Amino acid sequence: MIAERRYAGRRVLVTGGANGIGLATVARLAAEGAAVAILDLDSVKAEEAAGRLGDSGHDVTGYGADVTDDDVVRDVVADFHGRGGSLDVLVTVAGIYPWVEFADMTLPILKHVLDVNLGGTFVCAHAVMPFMKQQGYGRIVTVSSETMLIGAPQQSAYIASKAGIVGFTRALAREGGPYRITANCVLPGLIDTEHLRAQHDGAEDMFAAIVATQSIQRPGTPDDVADAIAYLASEGAGFVTGQSLVVGGGDRFH
Repeated sequence: MIAERRYAGRRVLVTGGANGIGLATVARLAAEGAAVAILDLDSVKAEEAAGRLGDSGHDVTGYGADVTDDDVVRDVVADFHGRGGSLDVLVTVAGIYPWVEFADMTLPILKHVLDVNLGGTFVCAHAVMPFMKQQGYGRIVTVSSETMLIGAPQQSAYIASKAGIVGFTRALAREGGPYRITANCVLPGLIDTEHLRAQHDGAEDMFAAIVATQSIQRPGTPDDVADAIAYLASEGAGFVTGQSLVVGGGDRFH
């Protein structure tokens, strides 16, 4: 159930917000009254998603930007802040997860994954922090992955980057605390998204095998993760910071 207008008056920036978990988060927070900016590498999809939600009566703006481009991200943050005079919540969903056997992994691939997943999280947090400090309020919710805890084949670079996000978020919590800025991390388990299915030929077999290990035996959905993010980004989570919340159905490995 959606809490009534919990985000009324709040302004939220969601990276990777044009599809999957990011889009579900945008829709959830907008439905609760937030003005939301979608920042996505695909500017067309960002603007299309913003348009669809706008047609439903929500206040959503789409921006095309690469999260690794510090100058562009700062321009987007400044523009969105300038439109409303505040920037209250950052949710960093943008990321990549190439499936590469470790024997075939190269240093350039590792650096690229780290740059997008961990570096992009840093760039966006670094851009919003001055505005949050100035206003004396902020919520930062980063997205890691449950694979960081349980391991997975063909995911060495991805898992390394997602582990880094957990540590980085804990450091942000310490930095932001004196300014009433919290920082928490969500670790999704196996979530049924179009992008995941497009990347994995044996998606059905993979879902069946992993769901069988879970306490809650169904695939996770983007809305499941959006619900967790909506709590951590809310005023009600003001005494929760530096934490990592697994949203994975309670699998046997965790």
